[in-house]
Amino acid sequence: MVNIKRQKLKAYILLESLIALGLLAMITSVVLGEIDKNSQSMQESLRQQEALNVATMAVQTGQNHLKMNGVEVEIIKKDGEIYVYEGKTEILHVKKD
Repeated sequence: MVNIKRQKLKAYILLESLIALGLLAMITSVVLGEIDKNSQSMQESLRQQEALNVATMAVQTGQNHLKMNGVEVEIIKKDGEIYVYEGKTEILHVKKD
């Protein structure tokens, strides 16, 4: 009878250990997923910032088209307005009143 009690105790300890390991794995997975999402968001923010920096340089130098650091912007000026495009996406529109 002593052996059965010891086996039950070992089984409970093993079960608790497996549950704790499962919880740790789940928490780790959630944390790593959030870190990855944050990293992707930061990369997109840096890409947008670089596009605006290149657009600023293009406007300051009077160029209509500028490619720098892997970012290509096009400046279109008409009727007192300035449109800035990165590829086919409009990233900035300025209108003078």
